[in-house]
Amino acid sequence: VSGVDLSRRMVDISRQRRSRNGDDVYASVAVSDAAEYLSTRNERSVDCILASDVFIYVGDIEKILGESARVLVKDGLVGFTVESFDFHREDKDSRGLKLLSCGRFGHSKKYIHDIAASKGFDVMSWNDCVLRKQGQNDVIGAVVILRK
Repeated sequence: VSGVDLSRRMVDISRQRRSRNGDDVYASVAVSDAAEYLSTRNERSVDCILASDVFIYVGDIEKILGESARVLVKDGLVGFTVESFDFHREDKDSRGLKLLSCGRFGHSKKYIHDIAASKGFDVMSWNDCVLRKQGQNDVIGAVVILRK
């Protein structure tokens, strides 16, 4: 398992993570932008990519999904979370992506389906859920799995 994060602090914490039997959780952890990190990987060299609470800070995920498609093996998976919102077709400026009032990005189901299809992915699942609490309020989102 390899990890990547923009935050040096999170990378340092990840490097200290151990499994129940004391082994390192990560073989390597890098401080980097996700798309840039993926661009350093060989084609068809990765089985699965996970991104929990990542895309809410990235916004437009087209580059990340493009690099993911390049590095994943056939039938490789991408699993991630998004904060979701109801997209209205009359909101032509957003494409289904918008900056939410909380300061994080929201991704509509339409946006995810459109970007996934343009990069050669099938949407295997979209599960609406409560991602976390912010104060007393539920943060609504989805867990998404794509297959190449």
